[in-house]
Amino acid sequence: MYRVKSAIVISILIYSLPCFAQSVKTKDGVSLGDRNEFIASCTEGIKEVSFEFGELEIESYQYCACICDNVIPALTSWEIDAAVSEDDFASLFLKDKNYEIIMNCVQGNVDVKDDYRFDAYEDHEIYMDFGIRACMEEILSNDEAGNVFNEDLAYEYCECATIKLYSAGYSYKDLMDIEDQNSEAFNEIVVPCLNDVLNKQTDLNTSNTYDAKDIEGGAYRSLVPLTDYLGLGYKVKISISGISKYYLLDTGASDLLIDRDTERELLLNGTLKRENYLGKEDYVMANNQTVQAQNVLVDHIVIGDYTVNNVVIGILDEGSLLCGVSFLDKFKKWEIDKQNKVLILYK
Repeated sequence: MYRVKSAIVISILIYSLPCFAQSVKTKDGVSLGDRNEFIASCTEGIKEVSFEFGELEIESYQYCACICDNVIPALTSWEIDAAVSEDDFASLFLKDKNYEIIMNCVQGNVDVKDDYRFDAYEDHEIYMDFGIRACMEEILSNDEAGNVFNEDLAYEYCECATIKLYSAGYSYKDLMDIEDQNSEAFNEIVVPCLNDVLNKQTDLNTSNTYDAKDIEGGAYRSLVPLTDYLGLGYKVKISISGISKYYLLDTGASDLLIDRDTERELLLNGTLKRENYLGKEDYVMANNQTVQAQNVLVDHIVIGDYTVNNVVIGILDEGSLLCGVSFLDKFKKWEIDKQNKVLILYK
């Protein structure tokens, strides 16, 4: 959670930027001033901030020295000139190259007290911009969360959570307790925002569409046997250019998905060549997990009595072999007869 805390601090410290502006000189090519001058001006600004925002405990000298030694050398004269003329120093803080440095300067030098309230001050927009960004980085840098959220989902969730955080006036202590499933913040922020975001992901990506010319063989329909998979679903036998395997029938998944082992087999038998590779795409799985797969275009996929061509399939680094809806959508119609355990495909 340190990124979220640091974002709160950075947004508050923006109020010390007038002193920052006074300590840098760029007009007509004049140098940026010496280190002591900058640190003194910065520290003076921090004193004013500390007085107004009593919920902060700031090691002002260390913080200002860190900014001086690490952020200032990364700025160009034209960037600072633009910030001065437009009175927009916040934009300098938001730039990727500076944001990470400032995050590191805040960590260990500034602390937020438990009674800090998110609705206490008027300029919520600045706070929320930093809060959303920090929330996204917190999520996407977490291995578990990163497997579920892509960047768009993370933004939607963090925007929702940040708005609720400020509009309801939660405290910093509430934020620190947000991972406790019995806390108010978890149930009033995390749960509804997750529901809102995940409910929007019900539409599956579809890379394949029906074209009668892509289907060879068989009569107007084919009955494909299904194997009951430990009561968890069905598996169906599919052959890709002579390589036959059993795929889990997953109507919550999108395309036909294979693993890297199957990809190697298809490379060895000449099915996959450089021209077959289409690029990468995010897939939302049945459990709402988002994974990235390499898409390829292949022919000669045999299922039941049919051979299907021009099929986009996805290659996963890890995972099971899945037969998703998009592959079945290559047919005019399809249905599952659970009583007889067959997949019915219509040509």
